[in-house]
Amino acid sequence: MVEKKGAKGRRKTVDKWKKKSWYTIVSSKTFSKKPLCETPAEKAHHLENRTYKITLDRLTGQRMRRDVSVYFKYDNVQGQTINTKVSKFEVTKSTLGRLIRRRNSKVASFVKIGVVGGDARVSVVVVTGRKATQRQKTSIRAITDKEIDTLKGKDFEAVVEELLLGKFAGVLAKKAAKICIIKKVVVSKATFTKAK
Repeated sequence: MVEKKGAKGRRKTVDKWKKKSWYTIVSSKTFSKKPLCETPAEKAHHLENRTYKITLDRLTGQRMRRDVSVYFKYDNVQGQTINTKVSKFEVTKSTLGRLIRRRNSKVASFVKIGVVGGDARVSVVVVTGRKATQRQKTSIRAITDKEIDTLKGKDFEAVVEELLLGKFAGVLAKKAAKICIIKKVVVSKATFTKAK
């Protein structure tokens, strides 16, 4: 309690920090509820609109995944623990830039699919081992769109698990390799939009 003296005498003000509690923010079940950070708040619901960003290497221990940023949003509270869900992930532009060379072609696909509770926008970049013809690019894009479509109707968390930690890129690379030599498949971004 802090006392302040004014024209009408003394009045008491409450130290806001003393009213706050510390909450532990944990990642979603996909990442084994790994702690992300700790933060103070008067009430847990004050944290509802916050977004927490962390690189994938800190979640998985794989140093090679530090070019992927994962974003978490408030889901619910259990005691002093704030549970979250993945709202988005994206690969750095510098990583994508290093993959593209003059002798390669980039085939980008942007697909919107319906998932539980809303929509997911998924971006995939397929980098060929040599220059691809327009016909080859069209075929690769069709295969990519069809592969993304298999994720339709799932929970976004399951979509993220498949795109980031599953075999999605490997399966797509094998199918696209029937059209042209494939250097790399990168799921560059996925964003969840809640249904209104």
